[in-house]
Amino acid sequence: MQFWIYQNWRAESKAVIHRADCRQCNDGKGCHKNIHGNRNGQWLGPFSTLDAAESAAKATGRPLRHHRCRQPGSL
Repeated sequence: MQFWIYQNWRAESKAVIHRADCRQCNDGKGCHKNIHGNRNGQWLGPFSTLDAAESAAKATGRPLRHHRCRQPGSL
């Protein structure tokens, strides 16, 4: 399983970890047309382990969040 981080500098200025197969992550492509470019945030990854994703998310200096896709049975 792979993980991605969405580093968002608009909404709460946070770093959110997603599973690659999450509908919102879409393997680092997101779920919306990217009409704003990187104005609101950017995807970082992929990371092959959750530990690696957490380390990278912490390194952004933004508050770390886990998306609900990280919870069993939530997809």
